Amino acid sequence: MSHPPAFADLSHILRCVTEDRSLAQVVGLRASHVTSGPMPLSHIHPELEFNLALSGSARYSTIAGEVELPPGRLAVFWGGYPHRLLSAGDVDFVWVTVPLSAVIGRPPLQAAVDRLLNGEFLYGTAAEGEHDRFLMRRWDADLGGDPAAGVTEVCLLEMHARLARMSRGLPKATDTGVAEARSAERMLAVIARRYTEKLSVEEIARAVGLHPTYAAQAFKQSLGMPIWQYVTLLRVAHARRILSGTDWGIDRVAHASGFQTRSSFYRAFRDALGQTPTQYRDLDRDLHRDLHRPTSAGPAEADRLAREEPPHRRFREG
Repeated sequence: MSHPPAFADLSHILRCVTEDRSLAQVVGLRASHVTSGPMPLSHIHPELEFNLALSGSARYSTIAGEVELPPGRLAVFWGGYPHRLLSAGDVDFVWVTVPLSAVIGRPPLQAAVDRLLNGEFLYGTAAEGEHDRFLMRRWDADLGGDPAAGVTEVCLLEMHARLARMSRGLPKATDTGVAEARSAERMLAVIARRYTEKLSVEEIARAVGLHPTYAAQAFKQSLGMPIWQYVTLLRVAHARRILSGTDWGIDRVAHASGFQTRSSFYRAFRDALGQTPTQYRDLDRDLHRDLHRPTSAGPAEADRLAREEPPHRRFREG
């Protein structure tokens, strides 16, 4: 099997509609070194994004207007708000995406996470540029292919430390950024903070001061999917991370991810991936055992096996 094209391993492109709506996707813990020009559509993803322009200046369209990311300085933002690269020329940059489940609930990161969920950008300093370039290149190398669990945990510890240093001295975040955002974008921030809780459309609407019917219409109009589909998307992504990294029982995984019953968890998981949580975990473990055990295959065959897209990681069209 040939190496999949760029972005072929992203979980599932949920919806791509007219230009006034956004492309929604789940990326997970990923890193990539790319050269890219302007994007035709805005997109959203529920992860934090570390972004470092190696050459060229990256100009983004965001909820706060146009933002210029200076070359050589690390920038971090939350991908849950629509954003789009506008730069006319090609920009050489490294990006890393980090699931919310890997950062929420950690006190040293709270100030940074609050600001990022409010739509703010955090920046490294010019003096830290060389160190950040080293970190981003190392994460790109370590997270390529299908890394062992131990490697991803080391990368996450480094990301936590970098984010904690960026947040030192930050005052408590205000709600200004979110309050000025459009209705759907304000709801995205509420969902990002509370998707593992027992949550309803009425509670989401109340949190942003909207009538539930109007909130549901505004969300679908802007993002091309119902509120509950997006909440379920985040919960399934959260469950996948727990299944891959722990030995927790299925009921515990379901409740930790926001599902109230085993049956609703199984239904959502099967609809998204075409298999049960238990099957996913077993296949994930088999994959890592095969990739990291000695093999008699030649270098070309070993490289092919390492690069193949795991079938159980592909979200089914639906």
